[in-house]
Amino acid sequence: MHPNANEATPFRFSTSDLSPQERMAFTRDVAARIYMRLDFEPIDDSPLSIRVEQHAWPSVSLIYCETNPLSFLRTPELIRDADGDFRFIVGVEGARYQFASSGVEETMDGSEGALLFNGVAGRVSLLGACVCTAMRIKRDRLAAAVRGLDDRAIRRPERASEPMSLLRGYAALVRRLGPTADPALVHQIPNHLIDLVALALGPTEETRMRAKSGAARMARLAAIRADVLANLSETTLSAKTMGRRHGVTDRYVHLLFEETGQTFGRFLEEERLKRALALLRDPMHASKRIGEIATAVGFAEHSSFDRAFRRRFGDTPTGMRYRHASDGKE
Repeated sequence: MHPNANEATPFRFSTSDLSPQERMAFTRDVAARIYMRLDFEPIDDSPLSIRVEQHAWPSVSLIYCETNPLSFLRTPELIRDADGDFRFIVGVEGARYQFASSGVEETMDGSEGALLFNGVAGRVSLLGACVCTAMRIKRDRLAAAVRGLDDRAIRRPERASEPMSLLRGYAALVRRLGPTADPALVHQIPNHLIDLVALALGPTEETRMRAKSGAARMARLAAIRADVLANLSETTLSAKTMGRRHGVTDRYVHLLFEETGQTFGRFLEEERLKRALALLRDPMHASKRIGEIATAVGFAEHSSFDRAFRRRFGDTPTGMRYRHASDGKE
């Protein structure tokens, strides 16, 4: 377990770090009640298995929880903490989930989001082994961003909406990038997360305008970058193809990348070359010909791959592979 040292340092906890005898008590008393302000109950007889990663800022926390079937509870005892904040389920990969409170019971697909009010006792049950992404948001910040926010136990955004898709992509990007010491980014991330939640629920006009130039652009950039990385082998990747896939113009794609100080073409080439370098260094791919590696990372021509690789790394692909193999034998 690694408690937060500052806002840029995530809290991490895993039951695998504990002996079987102490997992239940320690997880309930420390990880759940102190850090997450929740209790929990296993749903089946399988051994308790939870891995939590929490990124916290003053206004919002982003939580990733990998677990077997489990119910998280806001008990009458816990709601006495005067926490009138909200929890937002971003998504649950691998299972459906169920919410129950004050006579209300709803079951949702993992792709559906839900805003839950912390001021009432309730239960969220993850109905299978899964990875849940959730947020805890300060009431005042969310009330300033969402139109007509009230204290209903559950509020569900439109299913499969673009803001929900952008939010899931942005939350995944934050986890992949990990903690950052850049003060500007530390400040922007929680604002972007709250604005994306607001877009999904119904933003105020001020939030809608702000998100259009901030959170929505960053989230769309994250989605396009992830798409590129997942499909580097496609030789036809371009700003135009990315624009068609994500419902924007190729000019907009170019502008998103230029705002980061790197063109789309440069990003694409850099990621292809990094992937190629990893393959050349991997003993599992030692039998692959250079041309096969070039094709695997999306270069249509061996010669253009060779030139780009030499320009980036100062050696040919063949030379780099030989040098790495020789270093490993020393």
